[in-house]
Amino acid sequence: MFNQTRGMVPLSTLSAQGRSRTGRYDVARRSPAGQDTKERLLKAALDVFAEQGYQAASVDEIAARAGVTKGALYYWFRDKEDLAADVQRELWETIAAEARRSIDRDATTTDNLKLSFRAYLRSLREHSYARFFLRDCWAVPSLEAVGRAHHEAGVTLVQRYVEEGIARGDLVAVDAETLTRVLLGAFAEATLHVLTSGTADDAIEVVERLVDAFSNPKRKGARR
Repeated sequence: MFNQTRGMVPLSTLSAQGRSRTGRYDVARRSPAGQDTKERLLKAALDVFAEQGYQAASVDEIAARAGVTKGALYYWFRDKEDLAADVQRELWETIAAEARRSIDRDATTTDNLKLSFRAYLRSLREHSYARFFLRDCWAVPSLEAVGRAHHEAGVTLVQRYVEEGIARGDLVAVDAETLTRVLLGAFAEATLHVLTSGTADDAIEVVERLVDAFSNPKRKGARR
């Protein structure tokens, strides 16, 4: 899925597999027991962030909720901000994975854009407990910056998909990069609307109308 929302929706993790942000490779971090500790911390953090808000949440409360020591928390994460960035990334990647499953290989580019955007926004609405934390991320510069780096990677991936759609005649022949940024800009605002309102249907309708505006009329309803 095209993970972008005003530069905040992560497309992929920034750190290497099995490597901590301090650059160390630790066997314990890849062990089942160690992974369980990390997962407990991530779940506890989401609970606390959702209940209290990011600013009010404390690492003491998160560690206590996870049933671990603060030392264990700092083994996995530098600080609250680092922990929140991982929570944010995992949430967006979960939602994006649900959207990717909606892709129909036999459908046109236009139809797949609409299918994936629709699934993404509906999934975001259904993760109601997480919405409050994700909305908080918009107001925290350091967390908003986590996704900004992913945004350009997302633009590259979506642009490639748009270029293929233009080449096949699914989309009108316009500049692919411009079209990509217009679509993702609108999708960013639609995502913010769902985060703040908790409703998705109106946002889906607007995004789909925009996608239709760039669909090649000769290809509407066609299958590959």
